[in-house]
Amino acid sequence: MVGQNAVVPRLSMPVDMPEDVLAAIDIIGNNVRTEILRQLAQGASTAHDLAAQIGVHVASIHRHLVVLEQHDLVRTDVDRSKRRGQMVLWRTDTATITDYAQVWARYASGRG
Repeated sequence: MVGQNAVVPRLSMPVDMPEDVLAAIDIIGNNVRTEILRQLAQGASTAHDLAAQIGVHVASIHRHLVVLEQHDLVRTDVDRSKRRGQMVLWRTDTATITDYAQVWARYASGRG
């Protein structure tokens, strides 16, 4: 039985896995990103508030938010070029989250 703190080895990447499936797995398969999305689904929040709620350092939260933003899963109220020193509110894009989940589900169930 695998414990909660067990390290799961990375698997080799299948050669023919579609890029959209790889992106979905990267998002869905990361517990911090998934928790960020879950928290933001309950309402907009700052990175500092997310860090406190999740129990992860704010720098880590920022890195995850950037990845989520690159995949259009989160949005902000401040343009990227103007964020430095600004309080930024993050929110989810639930339609995009649903799209990623469906891509993964179709592929994992053999329908995609």
